[in-house]
Amino acid sequence: MSDRERADAVLGHVAVLAFLYYPGIEVDDPSYSFAADIDWCVARLGDVSDAERARMRALFARAITDPTATREELFTALTELDGELLPVHHE
Repeated sequence: MSDRERADAVLGHVAVLAFLYYPGIEVDDPSYSFAADIDWCVARLGDVSDAERARMRALFARAITDPTATREELFTALTELDGELLPVHHE
């Protein structure tokens, strides 16, 4: 998978979660886990540094809860990771 394909996959994951998220979802659905949603997006990044992983986790959280305010920053951050993304090894 190319860096571009991986970035597109991450954006797709974040977009789905942003579409489904609403304040109070945790009350309506006690099984909902915002952290699990973030993990789902982070898993698509593959191998990145711990610092980049933490930065992207925070950015994913903001992009899910406020996509309009965050979409440009998210796109830029994923573009900056281009070249730093390492292949994901599935066994």
